[in-house]
Amino acid sequence: MITKEFKILINHLGWGNPDAILWTIGIEEAGIWSLDKKEEIKKFNKKVIPVSSGKDPKFSIAHPIAKIACGISNSYHNWEKEWRDYRKNKLWKKGSKICNLNIYPLGKKSLKSTFPDDYKELFGINNWQEYVEMVKKERFQKIQEFYKKNQPQAIICYGKSHWAEFEEIFEIDKGKAEEYVDKLTRIYPGKKIILTRHFSNGFRNDICEFLIEKLKEWNVELP
Repeated sequence: MITKEFKILINHLGWGNPDAILWTIGIEEAGIWSLDKKEEIKKFNKKVIPVSSGKDPKFSIAHPIAKIACGISNSYHNWEKEWRDYRKNKLWKKGSKICNLNIYPLGKKSLKSTFPDDYKELFGINNWQEYVEMVKKERFQKIQEFYKKNQPQAIICYGKSHWAEFEEIFEIDKGKAEEYVDKLTRIYPGKKIILTRHFSNGFRNDICEFLIEKLKEWNVELP
């Protein structure tokens, strides 16, 4: 039987501004929950939580996201030089108008990680298959509802291994895609949704520039 801790995390979608005009959405967290962190889960009792003022999110996915967001921010003029300042002072803070979600709520060190023993007691789930089925049934719908309620101007989905799931969540007509193989990117201009490779180490600056120009073309502008 699933626990209250799992219910909290399945409802917590990500961090940043709840009323964001630009969403980035990935696969899952990299960190793993353990029994000694059970009390910390209570802090995740909102759908989207802003990053604390003064906190600089230096983990790997924050770098390309900061570059792209800085590139469409009306407070900055040279993203290649200023993205670190943007990351430190604006990214996912209150008023930034950007948020980051994950389609799966529980962390893995990698996509092929074995099922942690603590997850059985902590969340009431026995294996990854059971977990995936539950997330697709409940969390995908929560993301859909949050999307329909908030209507962001644009979404960037990152993680090519899960493009099909992003397309499922946002009910995308696959026949209306623009493919940019050299940029490892697929774009649905009608919905203003971008699918690209994962925002992990090695995300190229030319792809950042490409995505910045596409967002500008759609008149997406951050403060």
